[in-house]
Amino acid sequence: MMNSRSILLFCILSVFCCLVSLQAGVAVDKTAGFVHPMVPDEQPDKSGQGVPVFSFDGDVRLRFESLENFNIKQTLHDQDTYLLERFRLKFTLQSKQGIQAFVQFQDAHSIDAKLENKDFKGTSPFNNDLDLRQGYLQWKKIKRSPFGFKVGRQAISYRDNRVFGPGEWGNVGRYTWDAAMFKYEDSHVSLDAFYAKRLFYRPSKFLDDHYPYNAYAVYAQMKKWPFNVDLFYVCKDNKEDADKFDERYVKEQRHTIGIYLQKTIALREKKCSLNCSGLYAWQTGRYPNKDKNISASGAFANLGLDLNLFVPQNFSVRYSYGSGDRDANDDNVQTFDGIFGAIDLYFGRMNLFSWMNIKDCQLTYELKSGRRFKLITDYHWFYVDEKSDAWYYGTGKPARTGSQVSAVGSDFLGRELDVFAVYKTSKFLEFQAGYCCFSPGAVIVKSGFHAVINYFIFQTSLQF
Repeated sequence: MMNSRSILLFCILSVFCCLVSLQAGVAVDKTAGFVHPMVPDEQPDKSGQGVPVFSFDGDVRLRFESLENFNIKQTLHDQDTYLLERFRLKFTLQSKQGIQAFVQFQDAHSIDAKLENKDFKGTSPFNNDLDLRQGYLQWKKIKRSPFGFKVGRQAISYRDNRVFGPGEWGNVGRYTWDAAMFKYEDSHVSLDAFYAKRLFYRPSKFLDDHYPYNAYAVYAQMKKWPFNVDLFYVCKDNKEDADKFDERYVKEQRHTIGIYLQKTIALREKKCSLNCSGLYAWQTGRYPNKDKNISASGAFANLGLDLNLFVPQNFSVRYSYGSGDRDANDDNVQTFDGIFGAIDLYFGRMNLFSWMNIKDCQLTYELKSGRRFKLITDYHWFYVDEKSDAWYYGTGKPARTGSQVSAVGSDFLGRELDVFAVYKTSKFLEFQAGYCCFSPGAVIVKSGFHAVINYFIFQTSLQF
């Protein structure tokens, strides 16, 4: 049953956001498009004025969610409706030499959700009392050289967020790092090399805990090529078995080496274009205490057609793959680890799956009307790669064990439909509505609880 208090509160706060936007004298911005909000790295350099430039901005996001037969932890026979609130405030100081100091604060809460802080092991995907989410010092191209650095607490992302993603859809956005990053950029390559510790978010405690593993990475974006080429290396290194945050983290060293390719080909006097992209990642390493070696792979391929027929449209066929473990009793682990990338953008918006033992066949249709309205429709067919391995939930934990999956004798997990509409009244105010439906396949139907899963959201975002 819908929670009337959450709905009423969401409506009141949404109206308040509209009034704030109007009160500020915000005119309708005819150039506002469907782009991500400008991040600190993309802000225009005003240092040429000769004096340090100080600026601040922020955003408020309110999202009403209604869930049927699942939650963020598992599938189950239940319903829940609640409101998510997130407030962020950013401060930037840019010196005349190009040095940038950036600070971001965050406050996030859920209202009327059945899952409370005590239902999670030390953390919460919903709640984060006022805290320091980011705080770093950056200097690109020091004294006109190709060298630079970025040191401090930061969100890390590249290209389509498959390798590193900031986790923006989640209410807390838990992919942030304490990192030291070396930067190099010239006319041929843009390269980042860094060491990082992922932050562990506690709902009511200052953000100073870390996951027990270390991350080392090099990400290079090549220039002046006829197509986009990125090369990357990521090492996830957990030096010892650790019991932390009520979880067991095993000793592991996992190396990921990969390549990302992208090319857009204009057709018919630029009235339509072909968009091709792909990624391949190979993983190797070892679990020393288990005496097991790691040999896994993940891949993604996209073929899209952009049409300017009455209104801009896109038709895409996509395929994602994450290898599974063929035999749990041998000395090789073939289950792909999804690196540190986004999940909800690529494996269904309900986070029922992760980039582990998965085959995802996807059709996508996007439509834009003017520069204000956008409709996105995704349809997925999900399969396990290996029947001897588990179905891994969006949390990365098994929702069905390998023995449960193999007993079924099928690899079909199910189908998911995602429909989202976005409307921007101005560059400051955006509304979004979405509906998702998942129909379980044989693996789920024959191995435990199964039901059609429904998910509805309505979201208001205000930037200031």
